Amino acid sequence: MAELRKEIDAVDVMLLDLLATRSGYIDRAIDLKRIEGLPARAVDRVAEVLNNVKAKATEIGLDETLAETLWSELIEWSIERESKHLG
Repeated sequence: MAELRKEIDAVDVMLLDLLATRSGYIDRAIDLKRIEGLPARAVDRVAEVLNNVKAKATEIGLDETLAETLWSELIEWSIERESKHLG
């Protein structure tokens, strides 16, 4: 069990690194949205991302509900961050 926990911990670190990278892209999106006069929330884009995530989750055998729940939280966090910076 100890070895398995080490492997899970290693995956957690990889996930955190990827989330940090994604967060950097959100910061770039803030800059571009400010320049282009775009709102933080793009309803069509939210739907597109969630549909893509659910499809990929199904394709790889990951629970679709789990993926949708995680990404919904991630998307809402991102929109909130953008909203704060865009005013």
